[in-house]
Amino acid sequence: MSTAHVTPDHATFSPHLTSVLPMFYVGWSDSVLSPSEMSLIDSAIDNMHFLSAEEKQYLHQWTDPQNPPPPAVFEQWLVAIRTASDELSLDQRLSLADIGYRIGKAGTAGGELDESSEPKTFQALQDLAHALGVDTPVSARILRRQLPGYSDESDAQLSFSPEHLLSILDDDMADVNQRMRKLLRDPVFELKHIADKHDYRQHILQLTKELARQGVSGYSFPKAYGGGERTGDHIAVFEMLAYGDLSLTIKFGVQFGLFGGALFMLGSEKHHRLYVEPMHRAELLGCFAMTETGHGSNVRGLETTATYDSTTDEIVIHSPSYSAGKEYIGNALHSDMAAVFAQLIVDGENHGVHAVLVPLRDTGGALLPGVKVEDCGYKVGLNGVDNGRIWFDQVRVPRANLLDRYGSITTEGTYTSPITKPSKRFFTMLGALVAGRICVGLASISATKKSLAIATKYALHRRQFAPKDGQEEALIMDYPTHMERIIPAIATTYGYHFALRDLAKLYGEQNEENARQIETMAAGLKSKATWHATKTIQVCREACGGKGYLAENQIAALKADTDIFTTFEGDNTVLMQLVAKGVLTEFKQSFHDDGSRAVLSFLLKKAGHRMSEYNFINKRNDRFEHLTSQNFLTEAFEYRYEKLMIKLSERMRKYLKRKMDGHEAFLKTQVHLVDLADAYIDHLVLQSYADAISGVENEDTKNVLQRLYTLFGLDTIYQNRGWYLENDFMDGTKTKAIRKVRMKLMQDLRPDVGGLVDAFGIPDELVKAPIALNVWS
Repeated sequence: MSTAHVTPDHATFSPHLTSVLPMFYVGWSDSVLSPSEMSLIDSAIDNMHFLSAEEKQYLHQWTDPQNPPPPAVFEQWLVAIRTASDELSLDQRLSLADIGYRIGKAGTAGGELDESSEPKTFQALQDLAHALGVDTPVSARILRRQLPGYSDESDAQLSFSPEHLLSILDDDMADVNQRMRKLLRDPVFELKHIADKHDYRQHILQLTKELARQGVSGYSFPKAYGGGERTGDHIAVFEMLAYGDLSLTIKFGVQFGLFGGALFMLGSEKHHRLYVEPMHRAELLGCFAMTETGHGSNVRGLETTATYDSTTDEIVIHSPSYSAGKEYIGNALHSDMAAVFAQLIVDGENHGVHAVLVPLRDTGGALLPGVKVEDCGYKVGLNGVDNGRIWFDQVRVPRANLLDRYGSITTEGTYTSPITKPSKRFFTMLGALVAGRICVGLASISATKKSLAIATKYALHRRQFAPKDGQEEALIMDYPTHMERIIPAIATTYGYHFALRDLAKLYGEQNEENARQIETMAAGLKSKATWHATKTIQVCREACGGKGYLAENQIAALKADTDIFTTFEGDNTVLMQLVAKGVLTEFKQSFHDDGSRAVLSFLLKKAGHRMSEYNFINKRNDRFEHLTSQNFLTEAFEYRYEKLMIKLSERMRKYLKRKMDGHEAFLKTQVHLVDLADAYIDHLVLQSYADAISGVENEDTKNVLQRLYTLFGLDTIYQNRGWYLENDFMDGTKTKAIRKVRMKLMQDLRPDVGGLVDAFGIPDELVKAPIALNVWS
């Protein structure tokens, strides 16, 4: 029989070949073959003594990662497997090698799979499963789900399917997410503890180049420059990388997000043609040199200068002081080039901050004249990232090195810009930071999911104290205090996932009309998500006791590596003030003119109407149906957001009426600005949660998400109960009822808690913690 040229219409596979198909079907189920697999698969096929030369040739053609099997062939394999397995009883514990072997033996009836060849045959199938990376129970489960009569006892204990919930979380990023899960399971990306920072950085550098070889670094760039034109996929890659080594995540973000983003978003076609493809292939390594020792959040105040010299047609980059040194620059010790943000001075006039490409090293890796780089040294975490400080001493670069999309210098030495207003030009250029903030927010939620998965799985088999002597000790997850630590955090994590995913989609559709809204949302969600990560990872560490303090159980690294997230890509407290300013944009011209009064009057009436309803009807309403209704949660979140906006607007109007200096008025309302931003983001998350649930058709999945949504809503209200009491939105009777309903929801979710963290879809190789995999002693 020849199988080298089978077609979907009349494919016939021998039992020998069919025995191999389960591994190939699951191996290609996520459409990716990883680096280690490619070097092993062909050898494993050649060692299959029971296959003919033609059958081996047929399999070899499907081992090229650039040539995945088309859907018709994929369906062929499944039909052949189903037909061959109809008469078999496939035990839940069987591996793919077991299943393939049984299929082959049942179909040969005295052929080559006889008893004398059994050990050799089975070993060959096992070797192929290992080469394809499908020698895990999860892999066998992927196949069994496609076979008649599938059932899984672990699913029966849950009220929903974790796999279906995972598909809701993955949404339209399912393909790239599955590819990254498969890729990161490869031994090349195995999580390692490397104490020496130099060795660790070299390891991360090599992994970064491996990601470039896999092509995942170019997703967001145009096809004309070797990219994929899929901005959403780039963000998804960053999000998935955060389940693994966070040093690799950040290195990837600096090289292909920040440096690559500056090249593409701030440069023009000449820069794209020269640099974009080498950059995303990791042939040109670069860094994003914005922050200075003396100026972090205040980018407008950067001291570094970029002065145009008309006599030589060059731009002179200079650090006038120690504090002008570029600080904490990721990739500084490996970079060939930097995108340097500096005050652009042309003919004696300062045109504000612009970005200029400045070479740092020659082809041999030596620093160029005038460039000084210092190692930042060891940090609390992320020691695989080569952070450094950079100073420039009258470094000259060609005029063409100015990234000139929003501001350029003509051949006559004249500055010109398509955006005449300097402040608008400045904020437009800073739009390059928006994607970074979205990515950091999602990465922090990935780290939070991982910590919750570890703590939850540990709590589902760790026992402590028995009700009575002689009885079995209780699972720690069954203690109410433990539920309160873990389950609300899971509910909140799901909320941030949906909100950040919505933001990523909106960013992919960015235009002039929604750009400011996206910047506001990105600043707020990045801040709240990273604060949530810091808090939750600490809770998970404590929930695992001393085991959580061991490096092998991953939480220590998660704590150390994510701690910086609250201050990079913007200090959270500063960003939250920007969020509030964005929310108040409609009032920004004046807080004491008639137009503003009209808007305030409308909001006051709206809030007054909402308040009157609660004063007379719902202020003391403690019925379960009322407290768990979407109407109540929406009203409560909207009231807090609107009331804080009104109060802040009135305060600022009052101060400005007194002729108070704008900066002083800002300082007097600074704390209120953060409060407003907090309420705004909570409201945003609640909306995204509700929108996500409304699109779910499966009733079981919808039900568990609805319970999570309600818990998130009530937990947020309960954490802010002091504000609600002070503002007469509810009384003590109602807040006590909320506490009770909140606990009931936790208890209702308790049987599903394992499935809720399984639905995050984190591969065991990335969870890795022995306490989560139940292999600890």
